[in-house]
Amino acid sequence: MTVENLLPLTNHYSLDTIQQILATYIQTSEDTNSTAQAIRKEYGDLEHHYKASHIIPFSSDRKWGAMTIENIGHIFLGAPEMLLTQNPPSVSEAQAHGSRVLILALSQQSLPSSQNQLPENIEPLALLEIADPIREDAAETLAYLRSQEVTLKIISGDNPVTVSHIAREAGFADYDSYIDCSKVDDEELIARAETTAIFGRVSPHQKKLLIQTLKAQGHTTAMTGDGVNDILALREADCSIVMAEGDPATRQIANLVLLDSEFRDIPEILFEGRRVVNNISHIAPIFLIKTIYSFLLGLICIASIALGKAEYLLVFPFIQVQMTLIGQFVEGFPPFILTFERNIRPVEKHFLRKSLLLALPNALMVVLSVLIFHLMQVFGYLNLHDMQTLSYYVLGSTGLLAVIRACLPLTKARLALIIYSVFGYFISSHFLHGLIEIHPLNSHTLPIYSGLMLIFIPVFFWISYKQGAFKN
Repeated sequence: MTVENLLPLTNHYSLDTIQQILATYIQTSEDTNSTAQAIRKEYGDLEHHYKASHIIPFSSDRKWGAMTIENIGHIFLGAPEMLLTQNPPSVSEAQAHGSRVLILALSQQSLPSSQNQLPENIEPLALLEIADPIREDAAETLAYLRSQEVTLKIISGDNPVTVSHIAREAGFADYDSYIDCSKVDDEELIARAETTAIFGRVSPHQKKLLIQTLKAQGHTTAMTGDGVNDILALREADCSIVMAEGDPATRQIANLVLLDSEFRDIPEILFEGRRVVNNISHIAPIFLIKTIYSFLLGLICIASIALGKAEYLLVFPFIQVQMTLIGQFVEGFPPFILTFERNIRPVEKHFLRKSLLLALPNALMVVLSVLIFHLMQVFGYLNLHDMQTLSYYVLGSTGLLAVIRACLPLTKARLALIIYSVFGYFISSHFLHGLIEIHPLNSHTLPIYSGLMLIFIPVFFWISYKQGAFKN
């Protein structure tokens, strides 16, 4: 921000005197907001001959500050709408051009005991125009966020006309949808939260109320801010983003801090968040398969004990060393590689439910196969080692099916990952069969395994298709 113009509004004081008054005010004030910093940059080093006392700091709620300057009177600096009953024409002209407008005003009446009250007679001394240059990448960033179905709203303490003008220059589509929040109550603000795009003259309480209202209407909210007046709303938002050059208090409570204070970083933050969430959603079914089949088989094993007949007793068919080998080629390396892929599609809701539904067919295949093999063992068609061997191979194969599904649509890298997983699993299982306590597939067990997989594979891909697993 930079001070663009200081326009006298009175004939009682010269421009030089007004500059002296403003210099006294800003050098005495402890305000640290961006507007005060811009004024301090312009008048912070100007010599003056006045002494100040009875300082009332600027407040985002009342939108003005004040102090008493010796031999001058009580000086006010703040929003024109808050200090004056009627704005001079020059105020409206400056606001229409997109400038942030402040009024430097004077009153000879004593300051009220309450810091939220104003004396009755306030004389405008000067109009202060402050320019807030639009960042070069603002239009591009806003356009991208709109393309990603992000609803954009501007919540500002400035005059809504000023904000609307700046928004139009920045490429904000709904620049003509604005409201002056200093003139509405909470009930009306809640009613217009969904339909209005620009909220001007917003108090900290109203900012928080807007975030609460949008969340109550089912929206996921993210808010950017840089001042103390934004803290209540930043705390309320689902994601709070602040600029590094902003107030230190906002950085303490923010979820994200833009270290270079550039708004263009927002899309990259969005990309990174989507990559993490989407990739976790993509590979989660691979891990949930084990959770589901372990739980179901555990219940079945307990139930088999309750039957009280030794021949029907089902012992959990897998041992730890077998799970280690499966973990290497199914649950270990493939998901690890897939998590690094770029994935910027919008995040879908109901992550856990969808992941469980995708994992359920694989888990049921494992449970059903173990039960079939157990019954074949009970009736003498399989011995214990063959039963455990077939269970192991079906378990690994259903896990590999989940890996293949996660790798669709195919790329060269994904195809290489599938080849590594499939060949690595079967070759390792063959040569390490003694270590993992299984037998190689033979003329008796291979037809059983092949027959089941000929049924399971098309059923698996048909169910996955119906679940929408291949739409991306």
